[in-house]
Amino acid sequence: MFKLVSRFFRVLVFACLFLLPLFSALAMEETCPPSMDAVVTLASGEKELNIYADTEKTERVGKLKKGVTAQVIGAKGRFLCISFEGVEGYASKSKLRLKGAESQEAKEGKAAVDLALDSYLFTSVSQAKSIPIRGTVETDAPLDTLFFYLWDERLQKVEQVLVLPVSEPASKLDISGVCKKIEFDSMTAGRKTLLISGASNGRKIDLFRAPVYVCGASKPVRNINGACRFSAGTNKKNGAGRSWTPSSTRQALTVTLPADGSAALMTLEWRKPAEAFTVEFFDKNNQSIGQETKTTGFYVDAVSIPDSAAQLRLSVQGKENWVRNLCVYDSRYPDNAVQQWQPIPDKLDVMVISTHQDDEYLFLGGTIPYACAKGLDVGVVYMTNGGRSRYTEAMDGLWTAGLRIHPIYLNWRDQKVKSYKTALKTWSQHGVDPQMEVVRLIRKYKPELIVTQDLEGEYGHTQHKLTAHLVADAIPLAKDATYDPESVAEYGAWEVKKVYLHLYKENQIEMDWDAPLSPDSPISPMFLAQEAFDKHRSQQRAYSMSREAKTYNNRLFGLYYTAVGPDEAKNDFFEHLTFSH
Repeated sequence: MFKLVSRFFRVLVFACLFLLPLFSALAMEETCPPSMDAVVTLASGEKELNIYADTEKTERVGKLKKGVTAQVIGAKGRFLCISFEGVEGYASKSKLRLKGAESQEAKEGKAAVDLALDSYLFTSVSQAKSIPIRGTVETDAPLDTLFFYLWDERLQKVEQVLVLPVSEPASKLDISGVCKKIEFDSMTAGRKTLLISGASNGRKIDLFRAPVYVCGASKPVRNINGACRFSAGTNKKNGAGRSWTPSSTRQALTVTLPADGSAALMTLEWRKPAEAFTVEFFDKNNQSIGQETKTTGFYVDAVSIPDSAAQLRLSVQGKENWVRNLCVYDSRYPDNAVQQWQPIPDKLDVMVISTHQDDEYLFLGGTIPYACAKGLDVGVVYMTNGGRSRYTEAMDGLWTAGLRIHPIYLNWRDQKVKSYKTALKTWSQHGVDPQMEVVRLIRKYKPELIVTQDLEGEYGHTQHKLTAHLVADAIPLAKDATYDPESVAEYGAWEVKKVYLHLYKENQIEMDWDAPLSPDSPISPMFLAQEAFDKHRSQQRAYSMSREAKTYNNRLFGLYYTAVGPDEAKNDFFEHLTFSH
């Protein structure tokens, strides 16, 4: 079954809906507002709509006009009871556009709740995506309407809302009897929260909330490129962004922003990291209002746009640097859905060293999401150059896993070789001493903990072996002040406190990647590692978490080196370590 599910994860846009373990109505996530309201506006094509005192349309009490938002306070049959501008009455659902909004007022009324979610796993997008709910609620007033909201954590908004009339209002209600399956169409992937509330004659009562997760590929966040005007030389990129290549005649790219001033952020995905680039901003009178120059060396950069900017001009240093994907977003963009990478700090807590882009999950399991969830500064180092498309996959995967610090790409040649000596020679052709380069990385970023691959190369991969041996040999060298005096003068010598190697046979520990990341979340490190690995689409045919991750147990590590004493509990990388934050 697991292999079947893994296969669907790789090939379907929306592979599955998986409702994770139950949480009580009091279990709340900080990202989701405590309450929701259902609101409506006129459906497309409608200019105004009569509102009636009852569903029989015996008395007209007002009109809902285009552009006015009304709050839903109840439902009856095919009618919604709505309230706006002092008017309260019924209107046909078919004439209204229903959506959710954060509640502005605390809900009234009390309820005793005994609700739960049944876990369902769907493997086909053709099946109805539904959330089966079972249990009862008991309130201080008879409920006549139920409201179901699905809050998307990634997009920071209500994605789906359903208003369901109760055929026979009651103070004690069996919700599983009222509606066994609540259906939501057009699900997107990601973390969500289900909220349920009820109404009694317009009085709202919050009843239940629980985390859910939709597996599969996430849709890109909607940008406002369509409302911008680009100077000549750009091309549409998969309908989601723009690509642009500087030339002798087009040394700068001009983007005219929407006149309403809604533009707030621009992201730039580069073919190769730019040596430097400058963005200059202009107001509506074409007067310069400032500029920003960046030398991050990132593969993805983000630039904030001033409120008064009407136009911006991008210029780039370096002939080989061109923009693979440019997107402009308005102020509603969600921070956690748009990649905005942070530079590597001077001091790392954890360094994860991976040979290829995907080894960090196949063989190191939930290491990255586990460390990131603890709020640690995590740096990821990739040894080989797998090609530009694999870098994009890696960035998408790391962002999914919770990393916000831009990874390090050493860009050494990725080549299958049988000889360890040949592998070392191949990496040395880049004009660097691989051993010295690893030592310099350790001295520069001063990690407390390093996690890397197997000395035997997992399934015998020569470059995996080389990575592990370079790290192992770098540990005593990094603290030796006589080795590479140049980097000692620049960074100082450094002693790593602990080093774990995958499958190392001595001083072994086994990490529990299935335990929740926090007491109030059902998400586990392994779940996020699987989601992150699914971003590596180019590798799906050859490798899988259901095969390699189990065959070469990615929970099993050996303590290769320690400066803080041996592990005692033997179940956590961080035993005996103290971090500054």
